[in-house]
Amino acid sequence: MTDCYQNKCLLLLLPFLLFLSTCSMQAPEPVDKIEIVYEVFVQSFRDSNGDGIGDLQGLISKLDYIRDLGATAVWMMPVHPSPSYHKYDVTDYYSIHSDYGTMDDMDQLIAELHRRDMKLILDFVVNHTSSLHPWFIKSSSLNSNQYQDYYVWRDHTAVQDEINKKTTTFDSDNITQWHAARDDQQRYYGFFWKGMPDLNFDNQQVREEIYKIGKFWIEKGVDGFRLDAAKHIYPDDRLDDTRAYWEEFTSTMKSFKPDIKIIGEVWSDPQTLATMFKGLPSLFNFELTKSIPKLINDGDVQGFIHSYLSIQSAYEGSAHPVEDAILLSNHDMNRIRSTLQNDINKSKLAGSILLTLPGTVYIYYGEEIGMLGMKPDPNIREPFLWGDENFADTSWMQPVYSLNNAVDPLSVQMKIPGSIYQHYKKWIAFRKEHPVLSTGKLAFEKSDSNVLTYSITKENEKLLVIHNVGTSTANYSLPAKTKIISGDNEVNDGIIKLLPYTSMILKYE
Repeated sequence: MTDCYQNKCLLLLLPFLLFLSTCSMQAPEPVDKIEIVYEVFVQSFRDSNGDGIGDLQGLISKLDYIRDLGATAVWMMPVHPSPSYHKYDVTDYYSIHSDYGTMDDMDQLIAELHRRDMKLILDFVVNHTSSLHPWFIKSSSLNSNQYQDYYVWRDHTAVQDEINKKTTTFDSDNITQWHAARDDQQRYYGFFWKGMPDLNFDNQQVREEIYKIGKFWIEKGVDGFRLDAAKHIYPDDRLDDTRAYWEEFTSTMKSFKPDIKIIGEVWSDPQTLATMFKGLPSLFNFELTKSIPKLINDGDVQGFIHSYLSIQSAYEGSAHPVEDAILLSNHDMNRIRSTLQNDINKSKLAGSILLTLPGTVYIYYGEEIGMLGMKPDPNIREPFLWGDENFADTSWMQPVYSLNNAVDPLSVQMKIPGSIYQHYKKWIAFRKEHPVLSTGKLAFEKSDSNVLTYSITKENEKLLVIHNVGTSTANYSLPAKTKIISGDNEVNDGIIKLLPYTSMILKYE
């Protein structure tokens, strides 16, 4: 989990020859079937009982909406008991937070998803627990017990130099990782903050506890895990141990469910990511997440190409299958429309670009209706605007950005042909109709400075994708032996008039 996406950018690029005439790079093909994954923060999605807090029954009531949008899977942020609204500090891995419902509700959710041929991906927070978890309470006791080594403890003198460093990292603003407890002479390691003590994965008992939890949820019917803070199982100087742990974890989970879907959250440079695919077969492509809004805001086509090819070049160095998890935003980032200066047309274009790139697409709830949001974190996790309730009455927070006077609710957008909701629905459907977009080989083509053009090819099918990221109309010559299969722009005498922030897709015959 990260709290500082906006102000920290770490981009390490590999040297290569850029864009001499035609730039080509093949991303490793996804190892699973084509997926459109819809991320849900249950607390903000749909309230079924009028208490102002979203719940599992509310989510169940909207599964048809999610399926109709085109999603094939739902990723839920944590649903376990927790003292925090976001629930990334778990106190009981085997239960459901009472605000969200019961285990019976969870069983029903899984059954309803499977009935619709959809998957459930559960946010699995294993790097740390809550400081209120029974394991940590027992571990903190001065009395010797089996939980003493469930967490990372050191005498305060042994970690004094680390305590004095007070440095932050790309995915955490926390400046103190060692926290006082026990007799005040002992310190425990908590990478994100003192309320989230890190588990000790040098202790085989801890590993077995995690595998037991994973098996429990797999037997419940969960189809996959999104692994929070996956880089921090061990400190950065023990990255090899972190890799080895995830290999063991994934192997163990696959022994319970061979087709289990594993997605890791790792905030790092592409070269480091490429070394982790053996244990984490899918990783979020956060470099791409940063480069898409930069492309649209700055019109920097060459910079985008450079970044994209750098990422894929690093990934190709992996000796293991790679499933590229691509996204515009998630619960840790400013919402994409806010990043794009609240511009609906830019937001539509961002969606078009995302949905025409190879990989598995992740859509953050509300992105498809242009919800707004800037940090702090609660304000990028505001309630979904369905249009049939007053979200000013939400009990757990006061929305600031996504209000009915700033964002058209879904009920309104469903009736407007040109709404961002209709745009997303159209492009998701197009992606599903043309699997080559998810699994094909991408090659960048020559074009004008403000036009991003690339072909995607697989076997005998080849598509040409054209995006105008500029502020003025661009003329594009229709290539020979092609026909337009998506796009509403005017074509005269073989010249496409590509309006600002619009896209077109051609198919080679």
